[in-house]
Formats: sequence, structure tokens, C-alpha cells
Amino acid sequence: MCLTDLQRRRLIEDVNRLNINVVLKYFLKGDISFSDVPHISDDRRKYIEEHLPSPAQMDWDALQASLSEVSVSTLQKLETYIRKYEGTRPNGNHVDEANAMYNEIADKLPTPAGMEWEELKPSLSDMSQNTLDRLEAYIRKYEGTRPKGNHVDEAIAKRNEIKDALQREALAKEEAEWSTVDPFSMTSLIGHLNKYPMSAHHDEIDENVWNITDKENVQQLQDYKVLFPKGKYIGEANARLNAIVEWNRVRESDDIIVVYKYIHNNPRSPYKNEAELLFMKLKQREIDFMRQEPNRYEVSRLQDLVKFGIFSKNDLISKGVMTENVWNTLNSIDVKNDLPDIYEAMQKSEAECPEGYTDVYFFGIPSTGKTCVLMGLLSCTQSLQVNLASSGGKYAEALRQYTDYGMTIPRTPGDFVTTLKATISEKRNDMEIEHNVNLVEMSGEEFAFGITDNEDREFCFEEMGTGVTELLRNDNRKVFFLIIDPTTNIVRFNREYDEYDEQTGEKIHKLKYAVVNQKILMQKIVNIFQDPANSDIMKKVDSIHIIVTKADTLGELLQREDKALEVFKKNYGDNIVGPLIKICRDYNINSNSNYRPKLFTFSLGTFYVGGLYEYEQTDSDKLVTAIMNATGGEKQKTFWDKIKDVLN
Repeated sequence: MCLTDLQRRRLIEDVNRLNINVVLKYFLKGDISFSDVPHISDDRRKYIEEHLPSPAQMDWDALQASLSEVSVSTLQKLETYIRKYEGTRPNGNHVDEANAMYNEIADKLPTPAGMEWEELKPSLSDMSQNTLDRLEAYIRKYEGTRPKGNHVDEAIAKRNEIKDALQREALAKEEAEWSTVDPFSMTSLIGHLNKYPMSAHHDEIDENVWNITDKENVQQLQDYKVLFPKGKYIGEANARLNAIVEWNRVRESDDIIVVYKYIHNNPRSPYKNEAELLFMKLKQREIDFMRQEPNRYEVSRLQDLVKFGIFSKNDLISKGVMTENVWNTLNSIDVKNDLPDIYEAMQKSEAECPEGYTDVYFFGIPSTGKTCVLMGLLSCTQSLQVNLASSGGKYAEALRQYTDYGMTIPRTPGDFVTTLKATISEKRNDMEIEHNVNLVEMSGEEFAFGITDNEDREFCFEEMGTGVTELLRNDNRKVFFLIIDPTTNIVRFNREYDEYDEQTGEKIHKLKYAVVNQKILMQKIVNIFQDPANSDIMKKVDSIHIIVTKADTLGELLQREDKALEVFKKNYGDNIVGPLIKICRDYNINSNSNYRPKLFTFSLGTFYVGGLYEYEQTDSDKLVTAIMNATGGEKQKTFWDKIKDVLN
């Protein structure tokens, strides 16, 4: 019977007066504890402590009521007791008994592995994929650890039994469906493989799919690689794909050298025949280009074609694109090393016109052949001598080397201007007469851009660029030639120029695209001559003549002048000639030809592929004579005249 509150208070108050065994009884019953009686005497405290059971004993006593129950809960209680006291082993502990009791109860309880197996057993008669999956899960869970009560071996045996049964069933089903598969249908074959990824007929499907795969179709070849990454024909599929990619690259290059290398490097290519047909087509195209645009065809490319054996000497000569002499030139020069750097020569040349000379100008659109005219004049070495030590000497020297090889030079930059100091010698009445001239070389681009940029107003000499304008303003007499290209009227080109950023001051290199109409440009040149603002320049002009370049395109030598005149009349006629005659009358120009400009034809010679040519000096001699006739000339001093000058 439990104590009342009043009884408990009296017990606590009289703890030191009551019989010690009475007090002990209440301690044993748990009615009071030492915390309730901090005033208890030491001797009584010691007595009670000696007769009270230990905590380990008390915890064990508390367990006794539940130890008869065989359950997981009992195991947990025992486990708690063992963890609490196993390490310290205090007085009154029952750790060993607890361990023994734990093992006894554990042996009587089923394990998790055992319980899961019992749950699984009723379904083992169902030979289905679901049962197979459950067995696989059980095996994966316990095969590694093999806990107590596991049935892994039984599970493996049953799994193998069901797997074999399912495989036999699937095989029988696949065999029944395989008989309906069409070996010539990609859809039927792939459909069967998708349904039976582990098909016993995998190799047959591989074979049949490859047989009906289009070996020229990139997509079908790629599909085969996806379906059969380790297939029997995977190597051939890769080779076919690489061949297609390579051939497409070669075909799209549209380059005869690339096609040639492909044919020689791939003698067994499935595209060999197609490549050879393309090669012959490109070879004919090269020949056509050589014939139609010999000056534009690069020598370096021609040398490469010869080096590879694409063209032979006989090929080129028989097609009329070169002669024996031109062939010898082609094989005797190294374009990169033997010829001077024309752009370096330009940079080292300046524009200076010595006083007392006649300045000769050539006006025309880009690519009309102005530089070719200059090269022709330089080739007249018996009548015209260039001072290589003059301001344009480096450029003249480079031109002479090109003419020696019979090659034209690259197009001059848009702002290039230089002068070649030269002397034309004439024998007149047993006297040597010298005509001193400055041949002005200026790019047609600078002039053309100036005019095209001023379409809505008249363009004057002052706007032609500092170099040319300053030369035109000097006091020297002048000769003007208008250069006309009979092969074209429209020229398209890019001009390089520099601008400066307004904020940073950084130089920006740019390209400007231009389209120049030759008829319009010629008309505007005449307008410049007519402009009263340019009268001070025009008063110094002695001759104005017209040169029709590229005369070799006009037919045979005897036909060229008539043909050139026909082209000029058709395209320019009175729009040019009438105003020019009036200008000449106004400024007393061409007085020795009744104020009429003369029409000259010009060709360096016969042109062949790569800008190579065989020089013919007839036209050059005529121009030298025309320039000579436009200048007064000076008597050349004899040896005795020079001796007299020294003595005087």
C-alpha cells in the first residue's frame, strides 16, 4: 500500500528517529530516496546504502517481468541493458545472463532475410517475369552479406529455373514471329530487332540490313552504325562514310589540284570514275580560263599544275596558251625568288619631276594596261633610256626585270605615284637630239575613286591626290594620253585605305568597293580638261592622244587600227572627239596634227597564260615617237663640245 502525503512527510521528518529497518523498507519500496532526506545522518545513510540493491541489479529486476516474452521488443530491452553495463561491469550486473538470454530469444525469432523469403515463397510457383524480378532483388540484397536465415542459394536456383523457362518461351515466340520477317524490308528487320534486342537471329539481321543499306547514303550508313555498333560490317561502314565525306570535300573544292591528288592517293575509291570525269572537266575549264584571261592567270598556279603533271608542255602548246619560248621562260624562273618584290620597289620610289623636262601622263581606269604601256616604253632601250638613279629608279629597275622575263606585274596600289626620268634620243640632220621626259606612273584606282566619289559634280585636278596634283601644277610642259580598254567597260575592284578613329587616334585599315564605268570616266576626264579652273595646267599641255590597249585582242596586226577605231567610235565617238578637238584649239594643243588627237593601238606583244608574253615593240616604238614629237628636244653635245666647255 502506498503512503499518503501526510505519512510521507512524517517519514521524512522522523527519518533519524524511526527504526532504521523501517526506514530501509521504505527505501526498498521506492517511497523515498536520499534526495528526499538530505538531513539523514551519516551512519544511517551508510547502513541503507549497504542494504540497497545496485542500479544494475535494479535494472535487471525491472527486466524480469518481460523476459518470458519471445519478441523483438525483449531483444531490444536486453540489448539496451548490455550496452549500458557491458563496459563497466558494476556490482550487481547481470550482463552475462543478459547476453545468454539475448541469444536464446534471438534463435527463436525469424531473421529479416528469413521473413522476406517466407513472404516470397507463395509466389514461386508463378513462372513469370515478376517472380524473376523479385528473386533478383532478394539475391542482390543478401548475396554479398549472407545474413543468418538467408535463402540465397534457393533463390538463385529458382531464378535460374524461371529464367530458363522464360527464355524457352521467348525463343519459341520469336521463332514463330521470325518466320514472318521480310529479309528485304528494313522496317521488318529493324522492327524485329527492336522487339527482340537479344535475338538469336541477330547476325542474320545484321547481314540482311547491310545488304539492303544504300552504300552511298550517309544517313543509312550512320543508321547501320547506331544499330550495330559491333556489327560485322562496321569497318566497311566507317570506310564508306569516310570515303563519302572525303569525296564531297574534294568535289566541293572545285580545284583541279585537289581532285588530281585524290585520284592518285585513292586508286580504289568508289568515286574514281566520277573523280576522273570531274578532273577532265576542270582541266578544260583551266584551259578556257588560260585562253580568255591569260593576264589574270597566276604564274605560280601554272607552275604548280605543271609540277604535278596535270599539264604537260605539249598540252599547253597544242592548246595555244603558250609557245616554246614561253614554256622555257616558265620553267626557268622562280616567281617568288627570281623576280623582285614590286611593292618594295614602289615603296622605295618617289614622285619628282625635274624642271625643264616634259611630263607624260597616262589617264585611265584600273586594269586598262597603263603599266603595260610603261613596260613597253622601257623595253625600247635603243631609243629611250631611263635614269635608274632617279626618284623612280627602283620601280623602273623592277619593271625592266619583269620585261626581261616577259611577265606583267601585279596591279599597282590605289595611291601609288612615281616618275621615271628618261631620255629619248633622236638623230636629226646628223645631230643627236635628246628629249628629256618624266614618265608619270599613277594608279588608275586613285583617279577612278576620285571621280566616282564625285558623281554629282565636276571633278578637278586638285582632288586627284597630293602626289599627282603637285606634279600637274609644276611648270613643265606636258603630254596627256587617255588609255582605253577595248575588252570591257565596267571594272570592279577594292581599294585599300586608312582612316583614324576620332577618339583614340588609332589607324584603321579599310577596303572600299568600287564599280567604275569607263565611258563615264572618259567623259569626266574631258570635263576636267574643259574646266576653266584647270586652264593654267592645260596651257602647259603640248599633246593629247588616245591609246587603245590590249590590241592583241582585236585580231591580226593589220586589222588592229581599224578595229580600235571602230570600238572607239561606237563607244565614245563625238562625245569625246569633238570636245577634245575644241580643247586642243583653245590651248593650241596638237598643233602639228591640226589640233586632232591621234589614236594609237598598243600591245606588249602576244600574251599567254600567266601574264607571260612575247614582246613585240612596234606599238611601243610608235608611242616613243609620239612622245618625242611632242617635245622640243635639245642638241646633244659632242665629245669636242664637252672639251670646249671644260676649256672655257
